[in-house]
Amino acid sequence: GLLGWYMVKSGLEEKPDSHDIPRVSQYRLAAHLGSALVLYSASLWTGLSLLLPQHKLPETKQLLRLRQYAHGTTALIFLTALSGAFVAGLDAGLVYNSFPKMGERWIPDDLLAFSPVLRNIFENPTTVQFDHRIL
Repeated sequence: GLLGWYMVKSGLEEKPDSHDIPRVSQYRLAAHLGSALVLYSASLWTGLSLLLPQHKLPETKQLLRLRQYAHGTTALIFLTALSGAFVAGLDAGLVYNSFPKMGERWIPDDLLAFSPVLRNIFENPTTVQFDHRIL
Protein backbone atom coordinates (compact mmCIF):
# COMPACT_ATOMS: atom_id res chain seq x y z
CA GLY A 1 0.00 0.00 0.00
CA LEU A 2 2.80 2.39 0.86
CA LEU A 3 4.48 1.82 -2.49
CA GLY A 4 1.14 2.37 -4.26
CA TRP A 5 0.67 5.68 -2.46
CA TYR A 6 4.25 6.68 -3.37
CA MET A 7 3.53 5.88 -7.03
CA VAL A 8 0.25 7.81 -7.16
CA LYS A 9 1.83 10.77 -5.36
CA SER A 10 4.26 11.18 -8.27
CA GLY A 11 1.29 11.69 -10.61
CA LEU A 12 -0.34 14.32 -8.44
CA GLU A 13 2.64 16.67 -8.27
CA GLU A 14 2.44 19.80 -10.43
CA LYS A 15 4.78 19.67 -13.39
CA PRO A 16 5.05 22.61 -15.79
CA ASP A 17 5.19 20.40 -18.90
CA SER A 18 2.32 18.05 -17.98
CA HIS A 19 -0.60 20.28 -19.09
CA ASP A 20 -2.78 19.08 -16.19
CA ILE A 21 -2.47 15.41 -17.21
CA PRO A 22 -1.60 13.26 -14.20
CA ARG A 23 1.43 11.12 -15.01
CA VAL A 24 3.09 8.70 -12.62
CA SER A 25 6.80 8.01 -12.71
CA GLN A 26 7.62 4.97 -14.82
CA TYR A 27 10.14 3.92 -12.15
CA ARG A 28 7.53 3.99 -9.40
CA LEU A 29 5.00 2.24 -11.62
CA ALA A 30 7.48 -0.57 -12.33
CA ALA A 31 8.37 -0.86 -8.63
CA HIS A 32 4.69 -1.05 -7.70
CA LEU A 33 3.93 -3.68 -10.35
CA GLY A 34 7.04 -5.69 -9.48
CA SER A 35 6.23 -5.76 -5.78
CA ALA A 36 2.62 -6.76 -6.56
CA LEU A 37 3.80 -9.64 -8.76
CA VAL A 38 6.26 -10.86 -6.12
CA LEU A 39 3.66 -10.60 -3.34
CA TYR A 40 1.01 -12.40 -5.41
CA SER A 41 3.43 -15.15 -6.47
CA ALA A 42 4.63 -15.70 -2.91
CA SER A 43 1.05 -15.88 -1.63
CA LEU A 44 0.05 -18.33 -4.37
CA TRP A 45 3.14 -20.47 -3.74
CA THR A 46 2.48 -20.55 -0.01
CA GLY A 47 -1.19 -21.38 -0.46
CA LEU A 48 -0.53 -24.17 -2.94
CA SER A 49 2.23 -25.66 -0.80
CA LEU A 50 -0.22 -25.83 2.13
CA LEU A 51 -3.04 -27.36 0.07
CA LEU A 52 -1.15 -29.84 -2.08
CA PRO A 53 0.97 -32.68 -0.71
CA GLN A 54 4.64 -32.67 -1.62
CA HIS A 55 5.75 -35.32 -4.06
CA LYS A 56 9.26 -36.60 -3.70
CA LEU A 57 10.76 -36.85 -7.15
CA PRO A 58 14.24 -38.19 -7.73
CA GLU A 59 16.74 -35.44 -8.50
CA THR A 60 17.67 -36.37 -12.05
CA LYS A 61 19.56 -34.27 -14.58
CA GLN A 62 16.41 -33.89 -16.65
CA LEU A 63 14.42 -32.61 -13.66
CA LEU A 64 17.14 -30.12 -12.75
CA ARG A 65 17.27 -28.89 -16.37
CA LEU A 66 13.48 -28.53 -16.43
CA ARG A 67 13.62 -26.47 -13.23
CA GLN A 68 16.31 -24.24 -14.72
CA TYR A 69 14.15 -23.63 -17.80
CA ALA A 70 11.14 -22.94 -15.60
CA HIS A 71 13.09 -20.41 -13.51
CA GLY A 72 14.46 -18.75 -16.66
CA THR A 73 10.99 -18.53 -18.18
CA THR A 74 9.64 -17.05 -14.96
CA ALA A 75 12.40 -14.43 -14.94
CA LEU A 76 11.65 -13.49 -18.58
CA ILE A 77 7.92 -13.16 -17.84
CA PHE A 78 8.69 -10.96 -14.82
CA LEU A 79 11.07 -8.80 -16.89
CA THR A 80 8.48 -8.50 -19.68
CA ALA A 81 5.84 -7.35 -17.19
CA LEU A 82 8.21 -4.76 -15.71
CA SER A 83 9.10 -3.49 -19.17
CA GLY A 84 5.36 -3.16 -19.79
CA ALA A 85 5.18 -0.86 -16.79
CA PHE A 86 7.81 1.37 -18.42
CA VAL A 87 5.80 1.32 -21.67
CA ALA A 88 2.69 2.40 -19.77
CA GLY A 89 4.50 5.02 -17.69
CA LEU A 90 6.05 6.68 -20.73
CA ASP A 91 3.05 6.19 -23.05
CA ALA A 92 5.56 4.45 -25.30
CA GLY A 93 2.82 2.43 -26.98
CA LEU A 94 1.75 5.60 -28.77
CA VAL A 95 5.14 6.19 -30.41
CA TYR A 96 5.00 3.33 -32.92
CA ASN A 97 1.58 1.76 -33.33
CA SER A 98 2.44 -0.64 -36.16
CA PHE A 99 3.50 -4.24 -35.68
CA PRO A 100 5.79 -6.10 -36.24
CA LYS A 101 7.74 -3.22 -37.77
CA MET A 102 8.17 0.05 -35.93
CA GLY A 103 7.01 2.50 -38.56
CA GLU A 104 8.67 1.41 -41.78
CA ARG A 105 11.71 -0.17 -40.10
CA TRP A 106 12.51 -3.22 -38.04
CA ILE A 107 14.93 -1.22 -35.88
CA PRO A 108 13.99 2.48 -35.55
CA ASP A 109 16.54 5.26 -36.01
CA ASP A 110 15.90 6.85 -32.61
CA LEU A 111 16.50 3.63 -30.64
CA LEU A 112 19.61 5.00 -28.89
CA ALA A 113 18.90 8.73 -29.11
CA PHE A 114 19.60 9.58 -25.45
CA SER A 115 22.98 10.02 -23.85
CA PRO A 116 24.31 8.19 -21.88
CA VAL A 117 23.21 5.05 -23.71
CA LEU A 118 21.97 3.29 -20.55
CA ARG A 119 19.36 6.03 -20.07
CA ASN A 120 17.59 4.83 -23.25
CA ILE A 121 16.52 1.57 -21.58
CA PHE A 122 14.42 3.41 -18.99
CA GLU A 123 13.56 6.82 -20.45
CA ASN A 124 13.47 6.62 -24.26
CA PRO A 125 9.92 5.65 -25.32
CA THR A 126 11.18 4.05 -28.54
CA THR A 127 13.73 1.86 -26.77
CA VAL A 128 11.28 0.95 -24.02
CA GLN A 129 8.69 -0.15 -26.57
CA PHE A 130 11.31 -2.02 -28.62
CA ASP A 131 12.60 -3.87 -25.52
CA HIS A 132 9.07 -4.84 -24.52
CA ARG A 133 8.34 -6.13 -28.02
CA ILE A 134 11.54 -8.18 -28.10
CA LEU A 135 10.86 -9.68 -24.69
